[in-house]
Amino acid sequence: METYFGIRSQTYADKAQHLLNRYRYPYRVTRVTGEEGCVYRFRVAAAQQDILDLLDAYGIPYQPPS
Repeated sequence: METYFGIRSQTYADKAQHLLNRYRYPYRVTRVTGEEGCVYRFRVAAAQQDILDLLDAYGIPYQPPS
């Protein structure tokens, strides 16, 4: 099971990475530059609801994959 989401801020992307490391979720992040600026796209090897609940609990804004 994999979860995909994007984060627009480098600060929040860094926080998300620290959080995923802390809870030992394997992930990959790529930085994509588009018309609206940079987006950090995450792919996490975990159930979607677990990851989104974790991000919500720590106040990290995210967007669903486009």
